Amino acid sequence: MSPVVLRKGKYSVVIFTRDHSPAHVHVQSAEKEARVTLDPVEVMDNWGFKPGEISTILKLVQTYQQQLVAKWDEIHSGE
Repeated sequence: MSPVVLRKGKYSVVIFTRDHSPAHVHVQSAEKEARVTLDPVEVMDNWGFKPGEISTILKLVQTYQQQLVAKWDEIHSGE
């Protein structure tokens, strides 16, 4: 299961339940996806987003960083 933990505009932020460290999220929009670490907030991988979109995604993750880290910890608490 992969819960969407945040939706903002055209972006869905997902945390995969069977994912690995470091703590990160997957940001999806249409057929695009980026994997972004939560501390520090950095792009790990980018599949299709343009540089301007990546800038927007990084700002989004930074804005909600505390909530996303808390959700990551909640989802992966049994590890």
